[in-house]
Amino acid sequence: MNYKSNFLSYLGMLGLEDKYGVIDSLFSDIVDHEENKRYPYEKLGDDYDLRPIDLKDDKGNDIPNTSKYCNLYLNGNKVSDKVFRKGGMCNGFKDGYCSLIYYTKEKTKSKRNNEGFNFGTHVIINALGEIKLKVDNSLDHPYHIGGHLASIRDYIYDLRTGKVITPKGSTTISGSDFIIIEHRYGWHNKEVTLPLGIYKLDFKTAEIIKLGDIK
Repeated sequence: MNYKSNFLSYLGMLGLEDKYGVIDSLFSDIVDHEENKRYPYEKLGDDYDLRPIDLKDDKGNDIPNTSKYCNLYLNGNKVSDKVFRKGGMCNGFKDGYCSLIYYTKEKTKSKRNNEGFNFGTHVIINALGEIKLKVDNSLDHPYHIGGHLASIRDYIYDLRTGKVITPKGSTTISGSDFIIIEHRYGWHNKEVTLPLGIYKLDFKTAEIIKLGDIK
């Protein structure tokens, strides 16, 4: 059965002038959807994906990887032996970074799951699969702001060094290439303390510049 011809006839009955453009666009969308549906791995963008690992129990027997523990791949080549999963904060790679959940093997029974892993740590990795920022508290999540900048709780970090740059401030406004921070109150951190004022923080350089004082 020629579904495309029949559908063209139907569109003609509806009086649609550009029925060929409509049908080609529609069928292209269907094909793209089916191709994505058939792709067996978790796409992360920029030609990265997550591919399931083989799991074994304590006796060396194969066990199902139902929780989708994976390694990171680029263009079909393994980037890292680290074990990751895609969490709710993951939107794929952006500016060379990606938010994932990182797992390690755990020997203590009370601290491990059925597959022998710990309960996971939220991290941000770079394009080499290296962990650039992680949280100690399972309730917290590192958030990739853009460029080399990320935040945990009330502080902004440089992803290249993992060091605190500045407190978020009482007001934070995001632009396309930078963020503006209104540092109105006396926040303190063991790594950085900034005078009160209004600051500009660049995504690409992580350079912070004071623009003015608080009035």
